[in-house]
Amino acid sequence: LHTGVVSSLKWQVIFNTVFKTPGKRTPLKGAADFYMLLHRGKSGKKANPIFYVSHSPWNLYRYLELFLQKNNFPKGPILLRNLPKFRKRKDDEEEKPQKQKEILNILKTYPSLKFILIGDSGEHDADIYKEIAEIQPDRILAIYLRSVARRSKMERVRGLYENYKTTPVLFVENSEQAVAHAKENSFI
Repeated sequence: LHTGVVSSLKWQVIFNTVFKTPGKRTPLKGAADFYMLLHRGKSGKKANPIFYVSHSPWNLYRYLELFLQKNNFPKGPILLRNLPKFRKRKDDEEEKPQKQKEILNILKTYPSLKFILIGDSGEHDADIYKEIAEIQPDRILAIYLRSVARRSKMERVRGLYENYKTTPVLFVENSEQAVAHAKENSFI
C-alpha cells in the first residue's frame, strides 16, 4: 500500500486512516472555536461563510463531514478533489493544483467577499496561498499557516514569505496565536 509516507509512522498512518473513526480524531486544540469566531465576525452576529477546501479525495467527504460536525466546526461546503485521472499530461500543459483552482473559483463566485486563508505549512498551502494573494491582494485579508515540526519544511516556507508584503502572514503554533492576530486586525 503506497501512502506517500516513508517512515516508521507509515503503519500508524494506515491504521488511523482505516480504523480511526471521525469521533476518535482530534483537531488542533481551539481550531473549531477559532473558525466559529471567524464565522461570526467582529460583531459576533454575522454569518461569514466558511469553505473547507482539501486535497483529500471526494470519497472521504462523509468522513470529513462527520469530523467537522463532531468537533463543532461551523457548517460550510467541503470541496475535495476527484480521484486522479490516469492520463499523461502534455509537456506544455501546466495545470494549477486542485486546491488553488477551487479557491480561485470561490473568489470568482463571491466577488464582494474578502477571505482569510488557513492552511498547513507542511503541504503546498504556503505556495498556493501566496500565489492567490498576489493575484487577488485586495481580497485576501490574511494567511494563517500552522507551523510543522519538520525544520526543513518550515525553513523553506519561511524563506518563501521572507520579503513578502502583499498580505499579512502568520505562522501559528496554536489557535490562540491566530485568535490574537484576528482580534488585533478586527477580523473577530
